[in-house]
Amino acid sequence: MTVDDVLSRAYRATFQEYAIRLDALQRLMSSAASDRDQIEAALLEVEKARVAHNCARDRLATELMRPSLPPAAKVDEHHIRTTARLLWELAGRPDGTAECDWSRAEKLVHAAAASAG
Repeated sequence: MTVDDVLSRAYRATFQEYAIRLDALQRLMSSAASDRDQIEAALLEVEKARVAHNCARDRLATELMRPSLPPAAKVDEHHIRTTARLLWELAGRPDGTAECDWSRAEKLVHAAAASAG
């Protein structure tokens, strides 16, 4: 398992946790039986999950932007694919954006490689 894989899994896991915490908060806020203390505790959990997700996202983005050594076509393709998937996920996983995501990822990976060398 590569560093990219580990960081990608952490990114997805923290996003899932954030979504779960948001759902719980929304259910509490919709419930007439919830009190202010419950809502504040849920808000704190949402904020913790958001911070964890942002940290995981930033670690993954930093790793993905690291230039490959040596710059081989196969490694570039892996970085492009991983970056394209991250772009797609950050956009909310919309349908029909694969070509655009790939193109943007190619530009980002090549620009990062050019600035490093």
